Amino acid sequence: MPPPGPSVVTRPGSSGPAIVGRLVPWLFPVVAGVGGLLVIDVPLAAVLTYSVYFGCCVVLPGVLLLRATWRSTGNWAEDVGLGAAVGMAHQLLGWAIFTALGLQSWLVVWPLLALATFAVLPRLRQCRRIAAPAPLPVAWSWGLAICATLLVAFVTFTSMSDHKPPPDGTSYYQDLLFHLSMVHELMRSMPPQLPQVAGEPLEYHWFANADMAGAADITRLSPALVYFRLWLLPQAVVVLLVCAALARQVGNVWWTGVLAALIVVPTGSASLLSPSTTFSLVTGTAAAVFLVDALFRRTGGRGAWVLGAALAVVAGGSKPSTLPLLIGAVGLAALFVLIRDRKLPWRSVSAGLILVLAMLGTLRFVTGGTSGSGFQFLAIARFQAHYREITGDLSLRGTGGLLLPSLTSGDSTAIAGVAVMLGLILVSSAGLLTGCSLLLVRSTRRDPVAWLLVGALTAGWAGMLLVNHPSGGQQYFLRTVVPFAAAAAAWLVAVAFEGRSRRTMVLVSVSALALGVVYNEVTQPAALPSGASRVAQVEALARPLMEIAVLTALLVAGWLLTRRRWAGHRGLGLAVLVLVVTTLSLIDLARYSYVALRTDSDYRAASALVHPDEQAAALWLEAHAAASDVVVTGSWCLSAGPREPGCDARGYLVSGMAGRRTLIEGWAYTQRALATNGADGRMYWAQPSPWPDRVRLSLQVLTAPTAEVLTQVRRQYGVRWIYADRREGPVSTKLDELAVLRYQDGEVKIYEVGAR
Repeated sequence: MPPPGPSVVTRPGSSGPAIVGRLVPWLFPVVAGVGGLLVIDVPLAAVLTYSVYFGCCVVLPGVLLLRATWRSTGNWAEDVGLGAAVGMAHQLLGWAIFTALGLQSWLVVWPLLALATFAVLPRLRQCRRIAAPAPLPVAWSWGLAICATLLVAFVTFTSMSDHKPPPDGTSYYQDLLFHLSMVHELMRSMPPQLPQVAGEPLEYHWFANADMAGAADITRLSPALVYFRLWLLPQAVVVLLVCAALARQVGNVWWTGVLAALIVVPTGSASLLSPSTTFSLVTGTAAAVFLVDALFRRTGGRGAWVLGAALAVVAGGSKPSTLPLLIGAVGLAALFVLIRDRKLPWRSVSAGLILVLAMLGTLRFVTGGTSGSGFQFLAIARFQAHYREITGDLSLRGTGGLLLPSLTSGDSTAIAGVAVMLGLILVSSAGLLTGCSLLLVRSTRRDPVAWLLVGALTAGWAGMLLVNHPSGGQQYFLRTVVPFAAAAAAWLVAVAFEGRSRRTMVLVSVSALALGVVYNEVTQPAALPSGASRVAQVEALARPLMEIAVLTALLVAGWLLTRRRWAGHRGLGLAVLVLVVTTLSLIDLARYSYVALRTDSDYRAASALVHPDEQAAALWLEAHAAASDVVVTGSWCLSAGPREPGCDARGYLVSGMAGRRTLIEGWAYTQRALATNGADGRMYWAQPSPWPDRVRLSLQVLTAPTAEVLTQVRRQYGVRWIYADRREGPVSTKLDELAVLRYQDGEVKIYEVGAR
């Protein structure tokens, strides 16, 4: 990135045709996004409304704040990416202020105030233009635009198409309704309450949901439409832009940004099921860009510190796995500088302290804890297919000591099986390992930024291999390290290609593509024979690893035997490694897309079935109940059938679809429930409610109501509505006498309390 220049352009910028040439490629992701949304039945008016909102209320204020606080990158595309991240942090601050004051319906004033400030003040007015233009080649625009088009189309026609917003679906993945419940909650209060347990504080990494709430407040679009259809695609494009900016910053070659974006595309960076991951990738990667500048490039002054710290806090409140990566990155870079210079690197120490404080602060005041996580080496192996059959370990996930039980069993077959599974994990995530090779190259080994990237990778892998979470939450350490891995891999290729002819680069790339196809055939998982012994299963799982090892050994031997002939091409092996792994990821993406587009993959799950009358009743309640009303319901079980003790307590029908607080609903994702994982041999989602008094009151209201009980829930908890579904359990006819029936459809009745 260019050094800081004057605050205002004093010479003409790019010519008109050049500007048009850089804009044309971006029409493709725009057309793919708008067209895809129309195909999956999103109204054009909603698409246009959200587009105007995102451009004028997020990106534009963010770009202006970026330039005023830090500087411009020299080109509009990277300014838009980093500016969007800054704009999201800016909107989050505005959302918190306006919502705390009860003025959320006026939130649009916040970005307009920022725009007005930049329009009125002469010094800030200069930020409308790039001070020191350094436009990227048109090829960069085409490369990023193609990657964005692929990602937008993939996300639209897979996860977004598969999961329909209420009331168009028949089943809803439980996390979707849980996130939707938080969006509703964050539209009405700050600090937020736990919508499933009215009056309790919300302890979760909810910053992404707050961003959606702000979008819904400003656009006046429904929260379900914003979350299920409109929020994700702009985030996906911004993820690519900030990852490309980080890669170009560290690699100092324009095309490293394109290669990094290509590496990111197949990694699941844009996730409908985990919006917190996507939001943390945007803000965490942008924070890394500013931290690199503040610590080692020093081109943006104090503004880099301000933006880096602010975005680190936002990233930590979005996903707890992000800040440990940044801490590991800064920590390893600081250690390198300490050893190299033999003096304490105070800038890095200061950055590390800021990140640690941000992590502790978000854990204390946002997430409220570690979500039931502990430590256990290789706990991630429990989530591998055939783990139980091979090891015989039937213990519950998320339980146990510091070592995986199968490793301490003394069973050689079990230990060998776990070792093979670890090998498969390493191979399947090889793209997140190749960047560590920066330390094998002399030129990059001397650069503290390389140690920063390797520090992030090390922290990511350490988190994945050491953390023990009952639902496999440790996998998010690897998902959030993707931008660092992509930047490191692209930098490796840039170093390998430095000074090479175009012919050499093309030859290496084509060779890597061919090798990737060969490796793809070799790495296909072997089908385990039915009824096979444990030893046979281990051998079948190990077969792809052995084939990979043999093929790699042959290639390395061939390279060593002919290295004199190729003496002038020393260092290209690392480029081949990166490009082969990238090819494998793209092949997997193509295969998955092909299968998804040829099959009806709409989400259907018997356990998550929501009947039409239940959905209609929930939507009626959303339309007629006040935002702060509390509802008594018995819908805390995920199953569509009758409530049973020990059921899966991930039911969020009323809090999610109706968007209203409940006396008690699904409690599985609360810190209290997660902390009891393994008690009495049950997973956290099957544990009894941490609020048994609320469960008793809810059941009494539904099955044996009295005037005294209704008065109690009304006065003590603010209950105004009763959502009574006979599918979930018996409903007393006395409710017809004690409350006012306001709605009835099929098996569902909705009563108003205190209206008589």
